[in-house]
Formats: sequence, structure tokens, C-alpha cells
Amino acid sequence: MAKPEVEFKTPEEELEYARKSLTKAGIAESQFEAIRQTEGTPAGYSKEMLGLRRWMVQELLAARMSNRQIANVLQLSKQTVDADRKFNRQLYTEEILKNQDVHRARLLKEQMDLKDLALDSFEKSKKKRVITMMEGGDDGGKEMIKVEESAGDPAFLNVAKNSLVEQAKLLGLNEAKREVQQDNSYRKFLKDLSSTIAKEKEAKATDERRQNSLPAKAVSFDAQEEPEAWPDTIPLQTVNEDDY
Repeated sequence: MAKPEVEFKTPEEELEYARKSLTKAGIAESQFEAIRQTEGTPAGYSKEMLGLRRWMVQELLAARMSNRQIANVLQLSKQTVDADRKFNRQLYTEEILKNQDVHRARLLKEQMDLKDLALDSFEKSKKKRVITMMEGGDDGGKEMIKVEESAGDPAFLNVAKNSLVEQAKLLGLNEAKREVQQDNSYRKFLKDLSSTIAKEKEAKATDERRQNSLPAKAVSFDAQEEPEAWPDTIPLQTVNEDDY
């Protein structure tokens, strides 16, 4: 259990500290005593008294008192103080979110007005020039009037573009796009990983086939001289000279 930030020697000192803290917050002595006497009564708390009790709990928390100390001085159960703290926290969170929505809506309207103003200024920045000329020559020709319009100032278009970008950020559209990009990147990573694994398996299978195959004899395709073939004959007998 966390140690309270403020410690008291006696219950009377604890009660007096709470009384002064609530008085400083604008709570009357009679209201303080009414809350202390209401807990456990058959009638219970009215709507006003319930709101007052939660206000007191919040003020005493701000005065650095613990849940048990608050329960002691207001004569409440610790569970009641815990419930009031939870309610106050939820109410505070909802109020923050509400203020954020109001602030976002105000910024969104400002960006929309800025975009409209930039587009209107772009149209006004266009310059028109009227040219009068004679068709068919100066003598007896027909007079023609030509109106030329120059392009507007591109700086206004940049302002309108930036305004649209800010509107997308306020609406959360950029975050959605970023999530899609991250998803695509992850899918690409899985695809590359699967392709790499398949290539590794194929290379391993090829090595195994090479190791299990029989060694082949080296075959030479160079021209070799064939031995000269002799006819099948009976060798001559050796004849001695003395026989003649």
C-alpha cells in the first residue's frame, strides 16, 4: 500500500487539515458536516449532495490526502471514495475529449475558410487584357475584339493546397494512409522472405542431387592414333644355315 503524502499524529489533526483544505476550496462548514452525517442514512444522498461529496473527494485528493484519510474525515467507506475517484477521472477524461473535438472543429473551419479565401484570391489575381484588331486589313476590315486572360498567382494555389493537407491531418486521413503503406510494406517483406526461402531450398536440393550422383569417367574427344593392324599370318620358322 502506498504511503500517504501527508501524515498526521492524531485523528483530530487529520480532521482539522481536511476542514481547512475544503474551506480554502470554497466549501462551507455546514456542507462539510452535512456530508459527514449523510453516509449510512436511509434517505441516502440527493443529486446535489452526491455532487458535493465527489467535489470534496477531489479537493482532498488535491490536498495530497490518501483514500483512507479521506474516508476517515468524511466518514465514508474506502470503496465509496474509490468509486468517487473513478467517476471524477472518467468525467475529466470525457471533458478533455470534448474540448479536443471542439478545438479540432474550430481548426478545421479555419482551414476551410482559408482554402476558400485562397481560391477566391487566385481568381481575382488573374488579369484580363482586351485587344482590338481589324480582320481583313485596316481599310474596310471588320473590327474584332479579343480578350486574353493571364494565369493567376500560383502562391494562392499553394496556400489552398497546404490548407487541404491540414484538413486531412485533422480528419485523420493521413494516419489511415500511413497504416495502409505499412501494411503493404509488411506484405512485401513476407513475399521477399518466402521467395528467399524457396531459392535456398532449391539450391540445397541441387547440392544433394550432385552429391548422390555416380562419378562419371572423363571422356577425351582428342584424336588418337590407332595401332596399325597386321594380317593374320603364321610366323616363319627359324631356318638354320647348316640345313642347306
